[in-house]
Amino acid sequence: MNKSILFIVLGLALTTISLEASEAEKAIEKRIAPVGQVCVEGQDCAQEASLVSSNPDVMRSGEEIYDAACTTCHAIGLAGAPLFGNKVIWGERANKDLAVLVETVTNGLGGMPPMGMCMDCSQEELANSVQYMLDALN
Repeated sequence: MNKSILFIVLGLALTTISLEASEAEKAIEKRIAPVGQVCVEGQDCAQEASLVSSNPDVMRSGEEIYDAACTTCHAIGLAGAPLFGNKVIWGERANKDLAVLVETVTNGLGGMPPMGMCMDCSQEELANSVQYMLDALN
């Protein structure tokens, strides 16, 4: 009788260990499973990728520059940045000459880094982004 109980207990213990090992393997497989896939040009992909121009002759719009470099601070007022579209917060800045505002963007001011962190922007693209923000005040 004692041997029967011993075999039953031993069998249950081995089954439990086996189940735990199986669950651990499943958890590991889930953690290391691929989360994406490479989409090679010419293949059908689930989503179209947004293309970034590497051609310096192609001028990006003010909105494109704003979305890529300015929105991080101007959408929430980070480091004192005037909020996008908020005429009250922009205050007198909105009345400054565009060239003065572009110079501020180029050199930085207060918490704003030079070039607004858009190191590949041309002066014209910076002007476009400032004009885009000014237009949003109307």
